[in-house]
Amino acid sequence: MRNLMPLKRFMAWGIAGLSNNRRARSFFSFSIRAKLLLISAVLFVVPWVGVKYIQDMEDFLRASQQSDLLGRAQIVAAVLQGQAEIFKPRVYAKKRPDIELDELDADLSHDTLPDTQPDTQPDTQPEKTQPQAAYPVSHLYVRPLRRALQLDGYMDDWLDFENRAQTIKVDGKTSVQASYLVGSYKKHFYLMLQVTDDKLVYRRASSLSMDKNDHLKIVLRDREGELKTYIIATSSPGWINAQRVEYDEEEWRVVAPEYRIKGEWQETHNGYNIEIRMPLALLGDNLSFFIVDVDDSESVEIEAVIGSSPSPDEPGTVIIPSAEVEALLNRVVRPASRTWVVDKYNRVLAVAGNLKQGRYPEKTEDEQSVGETDIDDISQEVNKTGFLRGVVRYLYQLLLKQPSHNFKDELSHASYLQDQSVQSALQGRAATSWRETPDKRVRILTASYPVIKNHTVIGAIAIEETSNAILILQNRAMEILINLSVLTFFITVIVLLGYATRLSVRIMRLRDETERAISAEGRIENDIKRSAQQDEIGDLSRSFSDMLCRLGEYNRYLESMAGKLSHELRTPVTVVRSSLDNLKYAQSDDEREKYILRASEGVARLSDILTRMSEATRLEQTLQSESRNSMSLSALLENCVSGYRMIYPGVEFEVVLKGGTNQRAEYNGEGDNAPVYTIRGAPELLAQMLDKLVSNAVDFHFEDTAIQIQIVEKNASVQLSVINQGAYLPEQMRENLFESMVSVRNKRDNKPHLGLGLYIVRLICEFHQAKVEALNTPEREGVEIRLTFSLN
Repeated sequence: MRNLMPLKRFMAWGIAGLSNNRRARSFFSFSIRAKLLLISAVLFVVPWVGVKYIQDMEDFLRASQQSDLLGRAQIVAAVLQGQAEIFKPRVYAKKRPDIELDELDADLSHDTLPDTQPDTQPDTQPEKTQPQAAYPVSHLYVRPLRRALQLDGYMDDWLDFENRAQTIKVDGKTSVQASYLVGSYKKHFYLMLQVTDDKLVYRRASSLSMDKNDHLKIVLRDREGELKTYIIATSSPGWINAQRVEYDEEEWRVVAPEYRIKGEWQETHNGYNIEIRMPLALLGDNLSFFIVDVDDSESVEIEAVIGSSPSPDEPGTVIIPSAEVEALLNRVVRPASRTWVVDKYNRVLAVAGNLKQGRYPEKTEDEQSVGETDIDDISQEVNKTGFLRGVVRYLYQLLLKQPSHNFKDELSHASYLQDQSVQSALQGRAATSWRETPDKRVRILTASYPVIKNHTVIGAIAIEETSNAILILQNRAMEILINLSVLTFFITVIVLLGYATRLSVRIMRLRDETERAISAEGRIENDIKRSAQQDEIGDLSRSFSDMLCRLGEYNRYLESMAGKLSHELRTPVTVVRSSLDNLKYAQSDDEREKYILRASEGVARLSDILTRMSEATRLEQTLQSESRNSMSLSALLENCVSGYRMIYPGVEFEVVLKGGTNQRAEYNGEGDNAPVYTIRGAPELLAQMLDKLVSNAVDFHFEDTAIQIQIVEKNASVQLSVINQGAYLPEQMRENLFESMVSVRNKRDNKPHLGLGLYIVRLICEFHQAKVEALNTPEREGVEIRLTFSLN
């Protein structure tokens, strides 16, 4: 008993110190919520893996886009194989019945491939003796205008098409240069020239010559194939008409005025502008124009000639796409894509589509300004979807690379296509290529497929698309991934924080209950409420509750020890004292012997009390070193019952064995054919336990009733029961009956009872991992003490 007090004090001091220890540790460790929040950061690995996967998908998407464009180019090439005449530009205009003087309804425009510098050849006409000129373009693809232009010599009507302007320079030391714009609307062809010239020389009003001053020369081949030359010169800025000229005796002679070619000449701060218009019916397959610069009105020497083709003798080709071809291409073209038809010389014969159409379907590409910001779009998005979604959308635009629809497309008005894939297609090999726009905003994919007729490549089909579709898919996947990741992270964090908070509250409640349960002096003042939660904290709560119950039992045991010992020791001490007192006054030997016998009985009773008090302690020490072996429970019972019949001759004992290895339905304890119940145990401890149970049953059984000892095998277990007919157990004592120093006896006898018998039974059962319970028998008044042993 003295060993229990240090343990009690140690537990009390340890539990009371939990709060101080917790406060000390809080400076050096995280709380549960912080740890769970830190662990939840591992969830960011999921979006990181998703981002890497989406980035790796770009190669797959590009390959898919290349395959798709090549397939579409192959289909268009197969269709155009049956229309080989469109690849013959010299007869192209003759095949266009829709271009007549009164029936023209074309909506077309032009452009050229920049930086093309073909070799120049000597001129056989009067300019032959003049410096050689550089002609960067020898092919014009005429593109549509959206409206008719006013001929006034100013750039106001051309501002929307400034990005179509092409510049031609002379490869010499001269200041003259020119940029031009061409286009067509309905039945007219338009040309706008901006000429930079430091010295303007106008035609003299009295002069009959047209070429002794600054002038514009137009060379074209009409529908009949006749080469015609026109000169436009003026004595002052204003309205102008062309004069058809012919070369005769080393000079140009006016043949007749051409009033259908007319326009306006306007002087500028660094030169002059010439804006002219002519009917499309005048055009055949070839057209070139030349700026002739004269700086000295006296010598009239030609300083430079710049033009749109290498030689006036052979003007460059001009293409006005067929309405049938345009209709065919418009049927197969997709939004935000462009389809080209080129001949074997890389010259553009037809084009349809717009790479920027997906962004601005209501505008043409000429109306879109490069570098336009998206501020207005963000404001509209906020107004349409609400502030929060608009802000989120704006953040995505900052985080993710957005598809650009305002990019600089250097080929948007090209008259030549010299892309690598086009070159491969003209050599008979289908190919794809990627190029980056000059402003590096967009990558453009070109898929080219050859057009073959009679085993000969006569042209190629090129289809272009931007990388915007891939970028849109990537951004959409990235946005979905980010949205789901953020949502999952916040939900996980909230759930983990809620769960951590709940755990923390439960732990703090358990801590507070533990601190309140034991005072600083080690006295148990309150109980810990047993938790019904089936988790570790619930187990900890129940363990603390059980621990406090056991500590309470020890406390109650110690607190009741003095009273019980005083009560149990008072009688034998009184007997010894009175016997000794009487022994002093005894007169005879008989009296002295009687008092000595009474004193001896009192001493024996004191010895019995001390033996019982130390029995539980000795048993706990024995259990620490005892081992269990395989044994027969029925054999042990047979030996013990034989002894009980001798110890308690007036009590009847019944033995009932059910089940077992011998499969006997019932056995009354007599004979040699008893069922066998094999368990692992310590026979001496089991016999001691059975002695306590039988002693209790004998003390509480009704007279003339039998005590039944029963063994039943059921569900891989063996139940050993000791049943006696007697008074029922009080309900409030059934749970505490096997605790230390608990007794329910109402009458007293000559034997000491300290309430340790059933406590010893419980200790032996726990050692054998058995379950013990006290039951009131339902059939008749009595009590059953049942012990359940596992056969495994």
